[in-house]
Amino acid sequence: MFIGAFKLKKLALPAVLLATLAGFVANLLPQNLHDAPVFSGMLKFDSFAVNFSAVLMGITLVILILSRRYYRDTTEHLGDIYALFLFSVVGGMIMVGSYNLVMFFVGLEILSIPLYILATSERNNLLSNEAGLKYFLMGSFITVFLLLGMVLVYGMSGSFDFGVISAYLSSTPTVSALVKLGVMLIMIAFIFKISAAPFHFWAPDVYQGSPAVIMVFMATVAKTAAFGGFLRFLTQAIAPIEDTFTPLIAVLSALTMTIGNLMALNQSNLKRLLAFSSIANAGYVMLALVGLGANSSSTVLYYMLVYSIANVIAIAVYLTVKESLGSGSIEGLKGLYQSKPLLTFCLVLAMLSLAGIPPLAGFIGKYAIFVEALHNGYAWLVVLAALNSAIGIFYYFKVMRMAFISSEEGPISVPYVLGYAAVLVICTLALLVLGIFPNVVLNSL
Repeated sequence: MFIGAFKLKKLALPAVLLATLAGFVANLLPQNLHDAPVFSGMLKFDSFAVNFSAVLMGITLVILILSRRYYRDTTEHLGDIYALFLFSVVGGMIMVGSYNLVMFFVGLEILSIPLYILATSERNNLLSNEAGLKYFLMGSFITVFLLLGMVLVYGMSGSFDFGVISAYLSSTPTVSALVKLGVMLIMIAFIFKISAAPFHFWAPDVYQGSPAVIMVFMATVAKTAAFGGFLRFLTQAIAPIEDTFTPLIAVLSALTMTIGNLMALNQSNLKRLLAFSSIANAGYVMLALVGLGANSSSTVLYYMLVYSIANVIAIAVYLTVKESLGSGSIEGLKGLYQSKPLLTFCLVLAMLSLAGIPPLAGFIGKYAIFVEALHNGYAWLVVLAALNSAIGIFYYFKVMRMAFISSEEGPISVPYVLGYAAVLVICTLALLVLGIFPNVVLNSL
């Protein structure tokens, strides 16, 4: 922000990259690992929080590198834009480390408010203005449910602390309906943030209208933070009555993956297709929340990491094509292989990973989640998820097919930027490496 105030535009990105990298390294230091709650019992920096925070900062670092090209012609408010990125990722880290409902609420707002602003940061773009307004109105509305749920849970348990709430639920023979209602209202806020049905309607319009780098930040960093917070709430606060809500989570998972995949089939805009893909993937991840097992947290962490990497690659290619053609449609990918085989190769591997094709990391992620759901006795949900994965192959392959179709206007003229290409290659290699060595992440929690 101060860099923006002094109009030192060239220093904005290096400063933010250094700050994010320093935070990433500091987060992994052994002395920062605390199994006991800190900050008056409101935060818990255990291995769960540390690993989720590492994913949040790692993906943010890659998105910031990609943003250099996107914002290279931006002369005003660049410092503010990058500051909002940092505020948002800090909010996500607070969410995954929360051990108190009040601290979780603070983290959620620190994550969300910058995104409301960033979504509408292209002030001359009507779609961006619409996206920011829709996201703000819907987010504000859902906050009411969250606060009301917190009040009900506090009124019955006498505390916002996850440990106290869990102890209260364990010691109460018959849990009050008010507590269950409060938990349900809190869960509505989580369902909204992960864009799961029936609170998914905002995602396609907001993702399509937002600037591409903001869209991918929402789809990856914000969604990972929301799932981390959801897991923390389910395992630390309401574990004694989690089984009460398992059937509901199973039904919402089935609805979410089915709606996301079916709606994605007819999309012609790449960002909108990825928005519905994001909804479908939220449904898959919810399988790991159905009857929480010992490996649920590490499975979700792994899936969100590989899903995020694949989305970053897809948006990076989208930015390159849109810059050349001025079009964000899937049709705009025609002729990409003729001019830039490397970009096409990266895009193909990203789509194959999202589709769950072996040996890529996306396949391992889906397999791990399906196994987790099977162990918890939800075979019908796994069968439905497998059918939905088959549906997903159609629209992911549609994107790949377009890249190999020759354009009537000849090859796309796409300039190579060394740093940009390097990020794409590194992310693509990460999908391959994580597919071959998944235990690096799966055994981290």
